[in-house]
Amino acid sequence: MSEPIILALPDWVEQHITTLYKAKNDDDFNTAFDAFISHHVQVKVDGKPMSREQYKKLLMDEIKGDFQARVSFNGVVSVPDVTKPAIVTGTVGAFFKAVITRTIPVSETTVTSSLNVVVSRDTSVKGNDNRRVTNLDEVRTVVPSPF
Repeated sequence: MSEPIILALPDWVEQHITTLYKAKNDDDFNTAFDAFISHHVQVKVDGKPMSREQYKKLLMDEIKGDFQARVSFNGVVSVPDVTKPAIVTGTVGAFFKAVITRTIPVSETTVTSSLNVVVSRDTSVKGNDNRRVTNLDEVRTVVPSPF
């Protein structure tokens, strides 16, 4: 049996952001959110602190209903934690855009985000990849564009 593939830090963040925005139902979203965000996370959005649950609701409200999402990254930078190189943790900055298109009612919303996260090992999580975001600071704009 081969060892599991552990994604590089920037790839890990990109994959989790994309999975969140493309989740098609509450169960998929909750699974994706829990796999990305620690239960002990510190969150700031647009300079204001919020709880993990408030942040979760903020994202969920953007993707409710019948929709499709396209996520593109304009840049991702990372600084690995050199004291723990085998764990692939550290700090990541990602600049991305998520375009969410709804079919009923027909509308499109564009989320543009500058997201900075600290990814740490979460010992409360079992499994091969127990990395989670422990600190999240996001600056974002949300622009609705009804057709």
